[in-house]
Formats: sequence, C-alpha cells, structure tokens
Amino acid sequence: MAKKNLSTENQLKKYKKRFVIAISLLAVVTAFLGVLIYLNYDYLAFKYFISQHYIYTDALDELYKQEIKRDVNGKYFSYFDNVVISTFTKRIREINNDKYTYLYTPESYKQYKQEEKEEALASEIKVLDDKTIYMRLTNFSKYTLDFVRDNAEQLKKYPYLVIDLRDNYGGDIDAMTKISGMFLPKNSIIAVDKMRLLDWTYKSKGNKTFDYKGIAILQNKNTASSSENLIAALHDNLDNVVLVGETTFGKGIGQFTLPLKRGFAVKATVLLWYTPAGTNIQGKGIDPDIPYSGNDIVEFSVKAIKEQFK
Repeated sequence: MAKKNLSTENQLKKYKKRFVIAISLLAVVTAFLGVLIYLNYDYLAFKYFISQHYIYTDALDELYKQEIKRDVNGKYFSYFDNVVISTFTKRIREINNDKYTYLYTPESYKQYKQEEKEEALASEIKVLDDKTIYMRLTNFSKYTLDFVRDNAEQLKKYPYLVIDLRDNYGGDIDAMTKISGMFLPKNSIIAVDKMRLLDWTYKSKGNKTFDYKGIAILQNKNTASSSENLIAALHDNLDNVVLVGETTFGKGIGQFTLPLKRGFAVKATVLLWYTPAGTNIQGKGIDPDIPYSGNDIVEFSVKAIKEQFK
C-alpha cells in the first residue's frame, strides 16, 4: 500500500524534531571546539603573538632555517608548529639521549622511505646445499614482507634454514610480526608492547607457513630492534632454533612515526617491548647460543644446525 501523505501538523513535528537534533549536534560541536581552544589557549596565543608580532624577523628566519631547513618567506604562522616540534624533540634528545625522537622534514622523510625500499631490495636467498637454504633480511618493511612471501615456496623445499640478521637494524613492527608468524603455531606470542596507556600483545595469526627441522639465526652487535624481536619470537617459541654469532645491540624500545601536514612527520619513542618470555632487552641484547665471529660463519652455522637437529 502507498504511504499516506503526512498532515501539515505531522510534517511540522517532523521538521521540528530534525531541527532540534541539528541544533543539539551544533551545540555539542561548538562546546567541544570551545573546550579545545580553552585547553590550548596559551599555545595558540603564543603562536599568533610571536609569529605575527615579534619584531626581529631575522632571528625568526634563522630559527626556521636551523630547525626545519626552510626559508618560509614570512609564513611564520604556517610553519610555527613544525619549528616547535623540532625544538621540543631536540630537547628530549639532549635530556634523555633518545636519538630516535625527532622531526622529519619532507625531504628527509622521503629519503628515509626511499632508503627503506632500497635496503629491503638487498635481501637475498641462496641455496647452500641440497638440504639447506639461506635467507638474508636487511631490514623489516612491507618490501621485506613481500620478499619473504614471494619466496615462500622455494624456502619450504628445504629442511634447514639459515636466517642472516647481521647488520639488520630493524624496522616496521607489523612486517616483523607477520614474518615471525609464518614460522610459529597460531596464537603464539611474538611480543608484548608496553605503552603509557595500554599494553598490546602481538600473536601469530593463521597456520604457519614454514616447518623446518632446524633453523640457525646469525646475529651480531648491529642486529637490533625488530630483528631482535624476531629472534626472540622464534627462539622462545620453537625448540629447533639456534642463535649463532655475537650478542645483539639491545634495543628494547619502539617508535611510532606520525605523518603531519605538508610532508612533515614526527617520530617518537612510545613503547617498551618484551619478548615472549617476558624480558625487556634494552641495553642488554640477546646472547648467542653459539658465540662465533669467524668469516665462515655461514658454513659454520650449517654444520651446527645439522649436528644439533639431526
């Protein structure tokens, strides 16, 4: 049946209801913006006061050039936040010796992303003998994850694997987690991140891709961060992993990079991460099961895993 036309009175009630809802939403938004402005009044007032009225503009020009590598041509207000972030993160580094917290300029951020991709492309896979395959990972990024996935079928053909993480300084936590999960049973703990507001546990998802008789992981003093996390994830969860080389760097903290306007980004240390066994390795690193520093470490590790995991 066709809907009956509303009477004039009912139409007015309907429009009135919509009007009240719209006014209520507007009031809520206005109140929220008011509170936001009130809480940030000092900063906003200072930003306007200095950027628009400070008389020594030569000093402002020099400050902007030093902090964000830019001649802003008098646009002090537009780039004020970037200068503040750069100055603040610099003081954090000076006070806490936290070299991982800083502002990326658009140029440096673009360069970082390009270097990340180029570094990942240096990863390699080699067949060492009829039972052993070698995989060198140079960082952890979406490109590294793609590399492992693209070569999964070849990697699965051999019972022994050597993973070379020497001089791998780490990288993306998400990529490391997904690569680790390819070796682990479902719901295995990979890491626990402890932040100011919450703790977050990373677990493996789905069925594991790889199942080896023995795995040797090569490590040195430059093996850091996400690389150490992968080492701990595999070593703590599996009984067929042996660590060969030197004690790792010992970076048990993690950073998040927040993109900003106009291509800027800020990177800051936001968490401590713990191994599946509940250890934070900051400043301590992970000791090898078999200390070794010879130039023939790859050949040595092949013998070690075949003897240990027959």
